[in-house]
Amino acid sequence: MGRDRVKGEKVDRAYQVMKIYFNNSLRDDLALPATGGGWLLGDGAFESLRTYSGRAFALERHLDRLEQTLNELKIAAPTRAQLVQGVEETIAANPATPFGRLRITVFGDGNWMVTHIEYKPETRFLKLSLSPIKRYSLDLTSGIKTISYQASAVALREAASKGFDDAIFINERGEVMESALANLLWLKDGQWFTPDLNSGCLPGVIRALLVKNFGVAQAPLLVEDLENVDGLALTSSVREIVGVQAFESHLYSNSQSIDALSSSFHSWILGNLEE
Repeated sequence: MGRDRVKGEKVDRAYQVMKIYFNNSLRDDLALPATGGGWLLGDGAFESLRTYSGRAFALERHLDRLEQTLNELKIAAPTRAQLVQGVEETIAANPATPFGRLRITVFGDGNWMVTHIEYKPETRFLKLSLSPIKRYSLDLTSGIKTISYQASAVALREAASKGFDDAIFINERGEVMESALANLLWLKDGQWFTPDLNSGCLPGVIRALLVKNFGVAQAPLLVEDLENVDGLALTSSVREIVGVQAFESHLYSNSQSIDALSSSFHSWILGNLEE
């Protein structure tokens, strides 16, 4: 059976310098099947997280969630020992300082890979739009991290065409779920909140740590109430916490509270890299 190499000038340049861990060994490049295979079907799961001078934060939490997702998708998972070894060898082969983006991907056909590239944190506040795509809280892919990212991809293209950075999804009840790329936080009367899991949002690792250690409360939020909150932010394992400047035409001005939470959480991460 023929095999196609990943094409594109930008991708080719990256693959010349990046070592890819694929099915238990490091490789200089990657070939994927031209027919069949989980990558063609969007059949698989992944985890992305940030590294700090070569140390992955909350790796065990991410591996726990990956295994749970693969179980729900009926996909056979590599062993925990294989995944950890893959992560360690990939980071060692692809140094990234001070920050890196680590991704672990497992496909439905049993193939799996790990990549590690440099990551530069965002320094500006973002502008969000409302996605016209309605998500459903009980969909199979709601609340799990699969490689089937079509809804997010379309939402991001739609947002970019209107000058926005990301888009907010709402569910069938008109409740805010998440953005196309991250969990949401909102500030109201000095208290930080995040949508509860009944919304269908992803049970993000950073989201859970903020709830456990920083007093972030879980609650439903209707989309019409987004203009009544005091501040808005995105959170994910790669981004940590990024402030939102605007939702549609509504501007938020409480940047000091967002900066304070972001700075405090970043310092907390650096003190808990063994977690």
